[in-house]
Amino acid sequence: MARPINVGCSLLRETGRAARNGRHPRVVPIGRLLGSLLMFSVASANPSVGAERFQTDARVLRDGALMSYLHRPAEPGQSTLVLIPETHGDRFQFLGPLVEALPAGQGLVIVESRGQGRSWPPPDAAQASIEEYATDVLEVVAHLDLKAWYVGGHSLGGMQAIEIAGRSPAGLRGVISLEGWTHHEVQAAAFGGAPARTAEQRQADQLYREERYARLRWTEEEYRQLVSMWRRWTTGEAILRTNRLPLLSVWGDRGLAMRPDRATLRLPPEDRCELVWIEGSDHYVTRGPHAAAVGQAIALFIARIETELSRQPNSN
Repeated sequence: MARPINVGCSLLRETGRAARNGRHPRVVPIGRLLGSLLMFSVASANPSVGAERFQTDARVLRDGALMSYLHRPAEPGQSTLVLIPETHGDRFQFLGPLVEALPAGQGLVIVESRGQGRSWPPPDAAQASIEEYATDVLEVVAHLDLKAWYVGGHSLGGMQAIEIAGRSPAGLRGVISLEGWTHHEVQAAAFGGAPARTAEQRQADQLYREERYARLRWTEEEYRQLVSMWRRWTTGEAILRTNRLPLLSVWGDRGLAMRPDRATLRLPPEDRCELVWIEGSDHYVTRGPHAAAVGQAIALFIARIETELSRQPNSN
């Protein structure tokens, strides 16, 4: 049986709070909201995607935008992992083998960025930045009052995770970057010699993106702002150079005989950054046969940190 859907109730509650605080939330078209509710209802009724074990909710952000997320509360004494999708992703990116590889008691929050999945509307020019997206995630974390948590993400989501680490929020214990580049130049420097995707693969990718954003009702300008975000963010390397939080950095090896070194990837030394390669994967390490291996790497990383913390005096 599908879980009760409370995203609409949350929207009404949060909109009311915003109005009482003197803020004016954006108008979310009722057709869009009803469509979002129907989409979640279908996902919850399908056990193959794993959504039936999550609560669904939404947060009205500081500017009135609606940010949707899935939430599985942590069991007593356990931490929570906050996951952020890639540029073109939503909650379905992580549901399935990746989530199944994590411990059952692990708390989970899977956010959907502005305009993705059931979140609405898309970002305008002022909001389309890694910094603003990271602030969105931190608003959800604060709303859920997470005391012990990890943040992870893929691609654009991994960059947001690094940005969040740079702000040293309370309770954050570790950072997980799945192909989250510290600088846009890493892509060409590290993987410029990798086998190129075929013309058919590139055409299929382009068709997927065009169909997705037409379905989501994004304008061309909104999409242009989205896909240029990662090139405008240049502080990732500096954040990792000074941040002392444990970092897990996961990369697909693209079938390269010689994998890029840490300097080329612009990563910290080994004592502060665990580097994991997914053999045979490309940039999309959360897809298909590689998702379970990524989930296992995340589970081991969190278990190691939790064990180390438990051995420290006055650890919580």
